Amino acid sequence: MVNDLHLDPLNVRLETTSTQIEADIIEDLFDNEGAFDLVEAISQIGYLTHEIPIVVKQRGKYIVVEGNRRLAALKAIQNPMIVPGYQSRVTVLAKSMGTQRDRLKQIEVLVAPNRQQANQVIAALHTSNPRKSWTPARQAAFFQAQIDAGRKYKDLLTRYPTIDVPKFVLRARLVNRMKAAVKSDADLSDFTESKGFKSGYSTLTRIFEAKDFRDVTGIDLDANGNLDTVLTDDQFDATSELIVRGMQDGTINTRTINTVGSPRFTQLMSEIRTAIGMPTATPPAPGGGSGGPSPGAPAPGGGKGGTGKGGKTAKKSPPPKKTKQTVLNTGHIVAPAAYPVAVRLHLEELSILNIQRTPNATFVLLRATLEKSIKAYAEAKGVDISTTRHQTHGRVQLHNCLNWLVEHLQKNGPKVLVDPAKKLQGGRLAEFTGTKAALNAVNHNQNYHADADDVVTAWNSMDAVMRELMKP
Repeated sequence: MVNDLHLDPLNVRLETTSTQIEADIIEDLFDNEGAFDLVEAISQIGYLTHEIPIVVKQRGKYIVVEGNRRLAALKAIQNPMIVPGYQSRVTVLAKSMGTQRDRLKQIEVLVAPNRQQANQVIAALHTSNPRKSWTPARQAAFFQAQIDAGRKYKDLLTRYPTIDVPKFVLRARLVNRMKAAVKSDADLSDFTESKGFKSGYSTLTRIFEAKDFRDVTGIDLDANGNLDTVLTDDQFDATSELIVRGMQDGTINTRTINTVGSPRFTQLMSEIRTAIGMPTATPPAPGGGSGGPSPGAPAPGGGKGGTGKGGKTAKKSPPPKKTKQTVLNTGHIVAPAAYPVAVRLHLEELSILNIQRTPNATFVLLRATLEKSIKAYAEAKGVDISTTRHQTHGRVQLHNCLNWLVEHLQKNGPKVLVDPAKKLQGGRLAEFTGTKAALNAVNHNQNYHADADDVVTAWNSMDAVMRELMKP
C-alpha cells in the first residue's frame, strides 16, 4: 500500500536533509523537484512501471530510497490536501483518473537488503546513466515511423500528451524534404544517407528551431501534421542544398553553429536570403514604418500558388530581382585547430562583414587573412619563412609569403595551384584586383579604394589557394 511507504528524509534531492516531517518532504519535492509534473503525466498516460521504487526496511518502516518523487505524486493523488499549494490542481487531475486512482493505492516495489546495497544501485542509475538516451535522429524517426505506419498526426497528439510531438514530427518532415531536395545531386544524396548526415541532426535541429530561420522560411506544420512553408519548391531546394552542402564539407556542425549568434549561422542565413531572392536588410518605409514585406521576399503562401478574393487565382508576381551579394562565401574555409586563433577569428569576421557597406575594411582583412594563413601553413610544414630567402631584413610581408608559397607549390604540389598562386603574386593590370599589388594598394595607397565587386573578385582569386592553406 502507498500509505505504508515513507519518504526518505536523507534524499539528496531535498533542499534540506534535516527535514523529518513527511508533509514537508512532499512539499519540497513539489516545489523544487517537479513532483506535480508527475501527477499530470500519471493522469494523462497512466502510471509507468518500468522504473520500480527501491525501499529498505528500517525500524519496522519501509523507506523509499529511490522513487521519492513518484511516491510523493502518488500520495498526493490519494490525498490532495497534503500539498496545499497544489491542492486544487491535484484534485482536478485525481478526479479525472476515475477508477485508476483506486488502483494506484497499491504499487510494486523492490526491497533492498540494506541502504548500503541500495545506494550502489541508486548511484549506478544516477551517475553512470546506463540507459542510452535517444539521439535527435532517433526521436524524430520514432514519430516519423508512427505516421508512416498509418497513425494520424492528431492521434499522436492524443496518444503522447506529455511529449512535444509537433517538434519531432516537424524535424522528421524537414529532414525528409531536404533529402528529396538534393536527390538529383548524387554526391549530396549519398551524403544524406550517411552516418555523417545522421550524426548532424542536432545541428539541423538548432537551425530549424532558430527564429531567424523560421521567419525567413515560414516553416511550420499544418493542422494535419504536414510540412508548410512560404517558400516555393525552387527556393526550398536552394535552401536545402546550402545546408546539406555545409554539413558535407564540415562547415556546418555543432561547433561552428554552437549558437544562433555564431558567425557561421549568420552567414548561412545571409546565404539563404540571397538564394531565395530576399534582401538581407529591409529599408524602413517612409514615416518610420516597417514598409511591409521586403522586395523579393516570398509572400505568405508563395509556395502554394494562392488565390485572391472571390476564389480567383491571384496574379503571378514577377520574379524577384537579383540582389547584390552582401557577404563572402567563406563557409567552406575552416582553420585547423592547430593554427593560431587569429586565423580563425579573421575568417569568422570575414564571414559576417557586409561587403556592400564595408568593402575597404573587408579588403584589408582579406589581405591580413591571406598573409597569416600562409605563415600558419608554412609553420605547420615546419618552415619559418623569416629564415628562408623569402624575407626582407628579417621581416616577412605578403609578397614574401606569396613568393615562398609559389616556390613551395612548384616543389611539393599540388601543381594545379601554382597558377592561382602566381595570379595572386603577379601584378597584371587586367587582373589587378585579385593580386598582391591590389591587396597592398588598398592598405597603403591613399588614392586607391575598393568596392564590393573588387572584394568578391579578390576572394574568388584567393579561394583555391585558401582551401590548400587550410590543409596543413
